[in-house]
Amino acid sequence: MTRLQEAVTGLDASRSLLEEMGFEHAQHLVAELMEQAVKDNASYSNFLEKVLRREHEYREERRIRTSLKLSGLPQGKTLESFDFTFGRSVNKKEIELLSTCEYAKRKENILLLGPPGVGKSHLAAALGVRAVQNGFSVSWLTADDLLFRLRRDEENPSRRNRRRKYLSSGVLVIDELGFQVLDRGDAHLLFKVVSARYERASTIITSNKSIRDWPEMLAGDEVLTTAILDRLLHHCHVVHVDGSSYRLWEMEQRTRPTPRKEG
Repeated sequence: MTRLQEAVTGLDASRSLLEEMGFEHAQHLVAELMEQAVKDNASYSNFLEKVLRREHEYREERRIRTSLKLSGLPQGKTLESFDFTFGRSVNKKEIELLSTCEYAKRKENILLLGPPGVGKSHLAAALGVRAVQNGFSVSWLTADDLLFRLRRDEENPSRRNRRRKYLSSGVLVIDELGFQVLDRGDAHLLFKVVSARYERASTIITSNKSIRDWPEMLAGDEVLTTAILDRLLHHCHVVHVDGSSYRLWEMEQRTRPTPRKEG
């Protein structure tokens, strides 16, 4: 057998072993990496490290894509696409600190409060994306969707007894709490979620209501509101986002007539 035949046989064997061991990506790169290692006169350990690193990068990219898809997070809402220069009060350093996901490691909460259109949902989604990238499971639900699921599960004991994503996710994002006044039943269901996640996992909530307006939002029940806020605020980062509506400004820019050129 010639050296070329030996090399081809060895390469085929390496690919088969990598495939058998579940190295889905590295098996297709091994020839390229071998060739590069020979050119660079690389050590065996360096070659092995490159094989493992490329496989790890592939698996991590696949994990992030899958987790983002399963999370329900809106697409395109990242910190990189958030306009911090727009005329609104957002503490960029505070958001960047939260983006490290230390809050999730410590099972702390985040409240994003402010009027409609100022970017609360965008920031919440962006923090959710960072949480996925840092290895946390994330679920995104509007307040209406969450309450719909809670009512459905409450009516069906077989469903209620399962661990739902809104309980088990490492980070739960509840968007748009406060656009509708909750009745007493829905307020109690929200309390159950907050209570179940208290000091066990992180919850991010966006709301157009200031904290002093929460009793009115929660069926006028001050005792229940106190119980919910007590659990939410015990370990919590409260972020106030004020200013003009970015969405309205964006719409004005799109609909503004193009100035006619003279002549």
